[in-house]
Amino acid sequence: MSLILSQINKDNVKVGKGCCIALGVQIISEIGEIIIGDYTIIEEGCIIRNNQFKKMVIGSYNVFEIGCKVENANIGDCNVFEMRCIIESGCTIENNCRFGINSRIPPKQNFPNFSRVYYPFNCLKVPPYDSSQHKEEISELCAALFQMGSKK
Repeated sequence: MSLILSQINKDNVKVGKGCCIALGVQIISEIGEIIIGDYTIIEEGCIIRNNQFKKMVIGSYNVFEIGCKVENANIGDCNVFEMRCIIESGCTIENNCRFGINSRIPPKQNFPNFSRVYYPFNCLKVPPYDSSQHKEEISELCAALFQMGSKK
């Protein structure tokens, strides 16, 4: 079960288990489907939009912090999108990537595993690491948010 506090178009948007979607989030599927994996956190003011026929897939254990905007991107697992970062149309983001506060990613960029991007568009690649701790922390945070949200 997921905690969804925002209105989303449930016909074209599929949300996995354990996800937490805050108030004020816009998940807009204008044409193609949006599929969100398990244990993903989408905080207040985020906008996720798909205005293409192609399916937009967001993997599991991702965190979208306050005010992020993502359009027509394919996103793997265990990524963090810090406050107010913008991912423009057609980007591919693999796994274990992090996008810093206010970073703006131009259209059609590809980010391999373990990429880091900081304002405005400085990209570096970090050595591979075990993401099991990230998954455990996100699962615990989702469970805590779900408990808090179900008490209201």
